[in-house]
Amino acid sequence: MNLKAQGLAAVAASALLCMSAPAFGQTTVSVGYTGGYSTTWGNSGGDYGAGIYTGTVNGVTSASGIICDDFNDEIASGETWNAKAYQVSTLVSSGNINNTLFGNPSNPNNIGVTGYAEVATLVSMMFSGGTSYGGITGITQAELSSAIWDITTPGGITGLDSIASALVTAVEKAFGGNVSAATTYLASLSDLWILTPTPLGPGEPQEMWTENLAVPEGGAALMYLLLATLFCGWAFFLRNRERAGV
Repeated sequence: MNLKAQGLAAVAASALLCMSAPAFGQTTVSVGYTGGYSTTWGNSGGDYGAGIYTGTVNGVTSASGIICDDFNDEIASGETWNAKAYQVSTLVSSGNINNTLFGNPSNPNNIGVTGYAEVATLVSMMFSGGTSYGGITGITQAELSSAIWDITTPGGITGLDSIASALVTAVEKAFGGNVSAATTYLASLSDLWILTPTPLGPGEPQEMWTENLAVPEGGAALMYLLLATLFCGWAFFLRNRERAGV
C-alpha cells in the first residue's frame, strides 16, 4: 500500500473509531425490577416499597441492589426497561448530568449538581449501611428513602418523620448553593452509577442507582479515545511523509 493509500486508510479508521466510541462514563443497559425491597415507608398515601430493591442489570442480578430516587413514577414486579447508565464521577465533567432525570435544565424538577450530591450522599449511606450523618443517629433505610424522594419532588413529600426531615436539612446545608463542593464530591464517586430510563417522561420507569456496574462497553471509552488519537497522529504523520516525498 502506498503512502497516500495508507494516509487515507488511517483517516478513515480514525473517523470510524471516533464515531463508534461511547461517551465517557456512560453506557446503555437493560434494568429489571424483580419485586423485592429491603423495607417499606408509609404516609397518608399508603405504604411504599423502600430501601434497596432487588433488580437486574443486563439480565444479571445486581449484587448491591438498586435504589430508587423517583417518587413520581411507578414500576411493577417483573418489569424491565432500557436505561442510560451514568458513572457518578463523570456527571459534571462530561455533562452527563444534563441527561439524568432530575438534572436536565429544561425539567421543572431539576435539582442540579447540588441536588444530586445530596441524593448521592444518602444513596451511599444506604449502600454502606450507614445510620448516622452530621450528628443525626439511628437513621433507617426507610428514612433515607423518604429523604431522597423529598429532595427530588418539587415541594417535597408529606409524611417525613423528624429524623428524615433533619437529614434533608443537613445534606442541603452541606451542599446547598456550593456547586464547587458538590462537583468535587460527585467526582469522587467512581463506584456509583445512575440508571436513567430511556425515554424520559411521565409514566416512564423510575430512575435508579447502583454500585460497581460492570460496563465493558462504556468503561472502555477512554481506550477508544486513546486509540482514536493514535490513529489521527498516524494519519498526519503519513500525510506529512507523503508531502515530503513529493
